[in-house]
Amino acid sequence: MEVPRKDEVLQKRVLIVDHEATFRGNLRSSVESLGYLCTEADSAHAALELLKRTDFPIVISDVTMPEMDGLELLHVIKKRYSDVDVLIVTGQEGTYSPMKIVEAGASDFLAKPFSMEQLAAQLYKIEREQALKNKLHLSSITDQLTGLYNRRYFYQKLKREIDGAKRQGYPMSMIMVDVEGFKKYNDRYHHLKGDALLETVAWVIRSSLREDLDCAFRYGADEFVVILPEADGKTALSIGNRIKAKFKDKAPHGLSLSMGIAEFHKDFDTETFVRLVDERTFRDKQESKEPGEPQSEVGLGKDNHSIRCLSCGTLVRRAPSICEDCLVDLRKKTGSEKGPNMAGKVLKKTPRAPKDRRKSPRVNIRKTFLHDGLQATIQNISREGIQIKTKTPLSVGEAFTIALALENTIVRFGGIIVYVRFLSDGNSLAGLRFLEISDEDTRTLNCFLDSRLLLTGEEQSD
Repeated sequence: MEVPRKDEVLQKRVLIVDHEATFRGNLRSSVESLGYLCTEADSAHAALELLKRTDFPIVISDVTMPEMDGLELLHVIKKRYSDVDVLIVTGQEGTYSPMKIVEAGASDFLAKPFSMEQLAAQLYKIEREQALKNKLHLSSITDQLTGLYNRRYFYQKLKREIDGAKRQGYPMSMIMVDVEGFKKYNDRYHHLKGDALLETVAWVIRSSLREDLDCAFRYGADEFVVILPEADGKTALSIGNRIKAKFKDKAPHGLSLSMGIAEFHKDFDTETFVRLVDERTFRDKQESKEPGEPQSEVGLGKDNHSIRCLSCGTLVRRAPSICEDCLVDLRKKTGSEKGPNMAGKVLKKTPRAPKDRRKSPRVNIRKTFLHDGLQATIQNISREGIQIKTKTPLSVGEAFTIALALENTIVRFGGIIVYVRFLSDGNSLAGLRFLEISDEDTRTLNCFLDSRLLLTGEEQSD
């Protein structure tokens, strides 16, 4: 089943088939008065010739005709044009029973003589059924997220376009698009932001194509394909450059598109054509990664959506969707099973802190450090954890290590982010709870804290 074109949806074409000119003319007048565009055929053979050249969603045929009767015509139509609905008109109910007509594949039948109201009701019923079938078919071939056609329909459409290009000799090209950096972006910001990015890519592609000619598909997770009928390689390259330029204006910083473009040759089959454009996309991706050049960070802006805490239901802004109050000690929460289960998964991976590391006052040190690509300023530190200020997006539940120079030695703190607070200046405050720290580093940290507390006389409660 082909997807109806925009100009075909508004056309309600009906083919009337009957060997009697008077009845055919009267029926045409009645059908046209209901708002349909009618064409007449005086025999079944003439009707089949018309169906070869023009799409008729509805055929109204008399059952009694010379050479080929209405049921024979119905059989041929359902075999060649399965989407066409046939309404059979009969005046011989004894010879052609309603059950026999419906079993043969007719949408319904009208017994002569029939009223205008009966005719209108049958045509309305057929149109309703066609609209439902079109809706179901469109849903089966459409990607629900992006609104583009899906991979299953891509191969059906490509085969038809290849057959047409070989038969008529017109050029055809194909573009494959891959979102470079999508996995990293999706891992950092999770599926809501990832889905929004894919919708943006779909909009960019759709708005860059030739209307009612090119066809776009979602081929994979972050892969898209465009079929370009009547387009040579030069035209395809121009459309591809337009897609890249629009995506650059819309995409978060650090994201780009890898693209493969191929022009069809008459000796190609479907598999060869797809493999060629796929290989060129992969080659473009490899060439865009220059040796030794670090990959840029993607999407450093903060999240603009909220989700519910899995434990208490409070609105939160970061995965794993647990609010900072619940993360103070998830194992004590009793309002939900999800919170304690998540705490168990996160906290059992590493041992708790050494026994001599107890709660203590915090010490403000305002020390900037750079470690593993993370640049941050330490706001304060205690025996339980550390608070940092940074522009780098961090997620609650994220585990990493901080290396800090204290007392002429390097101390390494392994921990997990337990809260993130966004500031108006674009920075964020993050709290890291210590989970991994050696005995030697523990002694260094305790000495450092004790000496600073004695010098400043601070007694801040945690």
